[in-house]
Amino acid sequence: MKRLLFIILLIGNTVFAQPALQPGDLIFFRDSEGMGGAVQESTGEYTHVAIVIDSVWTIDATPGDGVALSLRYQGTDVKADIFRLTIPFDTAAVVARAKSFTGQPYDNAFLPDNGALYCSELVYECYLDSNGDHLFEANPMNWRDRNGNMPQYWQEHFKKLGMPVPEGVPGTNPTDMSRSPLLRKVQ
Repeated sequence: MKRLLFIILLIGNTVFAQPALQPGDLIFFRDSEGMGGAVQESTGEYTHVAIVIDSVWTIDATPGDGVALSLRYQGTDVKADIFRLTIPFDTAAVVARAKSFTGQPYDNAFLPDNGALYCSELVYECYLDSNGDHLFEANPMNWRDRNGNMPQYWQEHFKKLGMPVPEGVPGTNPTDMSRSPLLRKVQ
């Protein structure tokens, strides 16, 4: 009987220790391989961000699928944190804007206003205040590592696209976005 009670308490603590996801929450991911590793090397901890649509779906922009709905990320091998806005916002409008971008291609060039979106650019475009102004900031983008060197990954990536590395072009990244005073970590 004691063992059964212990198992029930353990399951209860595990279930209730995690806050329920809400539409409009942001899931920030860590990935140290491929493009994720290059993003981490240049910008910091987080390499990808997705918008929670409901208890099952998220929407994000990925190189393979562009902007698309995805089943909510699950599994023990996923390294992610959940953040929630600390200010009131129109959740339905954010979700509707996010869905309106579905089908747009992934922005491999990481440039603003080019008809394609990368993950944090999607978030940037979806979270607007009542005046239509962006809630998150765009800043000059940095592609260099902490020693000031341009990683080989980015040199090759942009060479394949036939363009220079867009160093200093206004943009966003998941790590900077996660540091916004408008967000708090909930898990």
